[in-house]
Amino acid sequence: MKLYKIVLTFFFAFFICITTFADNSTIVFDSANASYAKGNFEKAIEQYESLIENNFVSSELYFNLGNAYYKTNNVGLAILNYERAKKINPDDEDLITNLKLANQKTEDKIDAAPQLFLSEWKDGIINIFNEKDWSIICILLFSISLLLFGIYILSYNNALKKLGFFGGTLISLATICIFFIAQNKYELTKNSADAIVISATATITGSPNEKGTKLFILHEGTKVVVTQEANEWTEIKIANGNVGWIKSNLLQKI
Repeated sequence: MKLYKIVLTFFFAFFICITTFADNSTIVFDSANASYAKGNFEKAIEQYESLIENNFVSSELYFNLGNAYYKTNNVGLAILNYERAKKINPDDEDLITNLKLANQKTEDKIDAAPQLFLSEWKDGIINIFNEKDWSIICILLFSISLLLFGIYILSYNNALKKLGFFGGTLISLATICIFFIAQNKYELTKNSADAIVISATATITGSPNEKGTKLFILHEGTKVVVTQEANEWTEIKIANGNVGWIKSNLLQKI
């Protein structure tokens, strides 16, 4: 068999496998939605989780799974999946509303530690859009700057040349700023160390072992930041700045 025929056969078989997997995933997802609609939340959870195990991930899937866990009063896992959905689609109003309702059911009400004004201002700007939106803005500004520099180079009108030069320079500077904002947002999203406590209660200790000094107790649904891991223990930081160790199986990363 000639090489090109082997390659074509391979790609055709690969395409068939991908299409079949997508079709099967859609069938399972629709079946899970039907189970949810009938009030069979446990079955819906099982089906949604099976899709995630097979790397079928979407904002809608996490959102529906969060709803199913919320209906079974499993607040910790509901918040976990809402937060995972939010990473993919942060502007979904239904998602934001449901996450807020789930957070209202958590027992721990922790006030955030005060931030420096500049740090708070910087975080506020970065979080206006997700990394995709910032990237689109960056590309648009870059295109506009090229257009303006083109006007500067090609135009014989002094007013237009000035507009092209100074406008292109200003837009280029804005493009560079937006680029770094988009990069920062991407890194924050990619390297997010946030996690959710999924255990009803979790004792936080001063060292990574059972005999460590007991510092405080957290409850399911509390959002924490993972700072380091050691064997079966994870060091976390909570919103007010307190740090301690928790058994790794009592929380899940977002």
